[in-house]
Amino acid sequence: MGRGTPVTPEPVRPTVIGPGIDGVVARARANQQPAGIDPDYDLARDGFDHLTYLLQAPDLQTRPQVDPIAHFLARGADAAVSPDVNFGMRAYLDRNPHRRDDNGVSPYVAWLREGRAAGEIADPAAGLDRVAPLVGMTPGEMADHLAGVRDDLSERVRYGALGEQIAKAAAIEPLIGKAWEATNQPRIQPVNAPEIARQMAAIERCQEQAGFRPARLVFVINRPRWGSGRRVEGHIVHALAGRVDPADVVVVYTDESGTTPAGRFPEGVREIDFAAATRGMPLPLSARVLVELLRSLRSDAILNINSKVMYEALGPYGKALAASERVFPVMFCNELMTQVHWAGWSLKHFYRTFDVVPAVITDSQFLKDELTERHLLSDEDRDRIHVFRAPVQPEIPVAPAPAATEGRRPRIYWAGRWDRQKRIDLVMDIARALPEADFHLWGEKVLQGDPMPATPPNVRLEGRYDSFADLDLGQADAWLYTSAWDGVPQLLLEVAMTGIPVVASVVGGVGELVPEGEAWPIHGPHDVDDPSSYAAAIREILADPDDARKRALKLRERLLEERSEQAYAEAAVALLLPEPTEGDPA
Repeated sequence: MGRGTPVTPEPVRPTVIGPGIDGVVARARANQQPAGIDPDYDLARDGFDHLTYLLQAPDLQTRPQVDPIAHFLARGADAAVSPDVNFGMRAYLDRNPHRRDDNGVSPYVAWLREGRAAGEIADPAAGLDRVAPLVGMTPGEMADHLAGVRDDLSERVRYGALGEQIAKAAAIEPLIGKAWEATNQPRIQPVNAPEIARQMAAIERCQEQAGFRPARLVFVINRPRWGSGRRVEGHIVHALAGRVDPADVVVVYTDESGTTPAGRFPEGVREIDFAAATRGMPLPLSARVLVELLRSLRSDAILNINSKVMYEALGPYGKALAASERVFPVMFCNELMTQVHWAGWSLKHFYRTFDVVPAVITDSQFLKDELTERHLLSDEDRDRIHVFRAPVQPEIPVAPAPAATEGRRPRIYWAGRWDRQKRIDLVMDIARALPEADFHLWGEKVLQGDPMPATPPNVRLEGRYDSFADLDLGQADAWLYTSAWDGVPQLLLEVAMTGIPVVASVVGGVGELVPEGEAWPIHGPHDVDDPSSYAAAIREILADPDDARKRALKLRERLLEERSEQAYAEAAVALLLPEPTEGDPA
């Protein structure tokens, strides 16, 4: 290889930074290698900005023999200083990891030689790829746009009035001179903040699912909850169908993705899989995304149903959110995690959120009384807890009584999760205490680590059902409910409409559904754990099925009067839909 051709550097254009740095740049350019010795060096030289490099590496400014180009190339993929304001080594390798070990070639040289023509993006803004589609650009178009912004900024800082102002300020306060280094790494928001770009992209994805339209009601729910029943979110939407178009309702699933059971919502309700849009995002960041998404929907009311992300957001953003949004936590019964440890959203978050929300919604008078007593609420605060008594569905028909045929064995129906709360172990003991009857159990195994109890020969495990209407209710002599703790179970509201006699443990809000004379409630801490108490109640039903049916039909009639959809709608409208004030559209 020859000695190469000496290179005559171009004259240094005087900057407003001062003759000192201009001289350093001129000296560094004079240290360049001759052309023709190293093709990688020659290629890097064409786009190398000595001023940009030296401002980022002030220690090199005091080394008279340094060649910035050789200094940069020697560091390869680990170079921390950029030769070009529009090239970012880390961002380039994140997008194109195959360039890190490219046969010893500097990633910068590889980009100049072939990557740039192949469309590989080397822009230092790590959030560029997420932001570009939000503004209708390709990543390449966004990179070109940002390059233009940086080049313009560099021109004005180095040679224009903007730089002159920095120089004058630095003459008064020398520490301001540190700004010269920062001008070579301009942070253009939000593309230079990957987390912010990611948050923006998540909001865009959610808004796309919502059709980029506002909403009147927003339900923020942890996940599409199991079961075919409407649950509180379905009850509210169906009850308000005459006042709120289903298309003006948005449901946001924050903690887990999933599919909503058919029939829970009327046709037209919009659903957002927020959990998928923010998957892998730290909880504090996803909470911020949720707040901005909710604000953008501009709704009349936001209902939080067991959303961990929403409760997380109400901590730092509760007061700010309350300035523009009306957020209503919807709380249900707590869970007994062990024999002595209770947990639940109301235990953890009622006292944290109560002062920043207009009201709290519960499904039972039992929970309202419990919250009042636990937190020593005044009468005024107690009135801010609203009980939405879930409506019954009158369209559920009365089931025919089983025909009394010779040799027929009585059938007892039970449904629920196979776990500690629903006392699957107690059900098996009751079946053993009633060998003359057959027990049909619907549900799925979610035992949280507890072993499945042994199944007696008179128990049949039916598995999970898709719809309550799918069950052969005309074969049921009685319905058994054995929860250890509960709110107001949707299942019992459905069963009550069928006229099937109900035997149920009175815990939590269950007592609001099954009084003496209309059902067979099992009271007291001893009796609710005693299989013989349930067995005795079932035998009473089987001994006089006609009287049992009369009592069950009384239960149906009472609940039809107390828990009508109209009454539910009136309660929901009064709380959730504010009356328009003068000047507002009706």
